[in-house]
Amino acid sequence: MIPLAALCLAGWRQTGNGAAAQTGDRIMPSYSPELIQTMRAALDEVMTKIPLDQATPAIKAHMAEFILKTAAEGQTSYDALLSAASDNIQTILSMLT
Repeated sequence: MIPLAALCLAGWRQTGNGAAAQTGDRIMPSYSPELIQTMRAALDEVMTKIPLDQATPAIKAHMAEFILKTAAEGQTSYDALLSAASDNIQTILSMLT
């Protein structure tokens, strides 16, 4: 299981703030406890679609990153989060295995 702090760190993104963009500062999006549970559920579900011999911590981290990026873009439903990660399984597996 990936600690929540690691999930949050994977979700950092640049701000649209001019000063922050110039310095490369990043902010961490704030997620409600309910959304965090939804993201974890989507991550758990997508990991069941990956063969056990390939379900490494690195693969899980990449799947979490897709979920976090999707949530940061405003798509926060379970189905949208699961779809975003599921759509990228083959890409990640081919890159990391």
